[in-house]
Amino acid sequence: MTAQPSDIPDDRDTALERLEPLVGRWEAEAFFEAGFFGPGTPALTDRSGRTTFEWMKTKRLLVERSTVDNPMAPDSIVIIEPGRDGEFVRHYYDSRGVSRTYRMSLDQSALRMWRMEPGFSQRYSGTFSADGNQITGAWEKSADGTTWEHDFNLSYFRIAPE
Repeated sequence: MTAQPSDIPDDRDTALERLEPLVGRWEAEAFFEAGFFGPGTPALTDRSGRTTFEWMKTKRLLVERSTVDNPMAPDSIVIIEPGRDGEFVRHYYDSRGVSRTYRMSLDQSALRMWRMEPGFSQRYSGTFSADGNQITGAWEKSADGTTWEHDFNLSYFRIAPE
């Protein structure tokens, strides 16, 4: 028998099963209010985003890959792992070179993500449709972690299950 390094978990965290409703291919739609991309820019609805959630081979991590046809929006990859207290941790990386760590909660009716960082905190709240094939939500931002303002709407529409 081969010895295992001590940092390899003995078994899969059962909390990962709660991520199963995300697995599959999704179309993403973002709505940006007038002025979002600079003074005088018009409101914009962009449905060119594609997001795929898929398990790594051992189903210990969920990988989220997002691409957007709009050149103003970055492509990204996210690795989701179990966190503490039933939450998850999202390790986000995008094509601009940005990397961020978010906390995440997920249940049958809601998806929530947040990060509290000095100068730029963010949070997302999305609600699942009754059939689980749509998530309707929005991002908010805060400079002080106390006063929040709407950033942009972001909804997902299931294209195909995994």
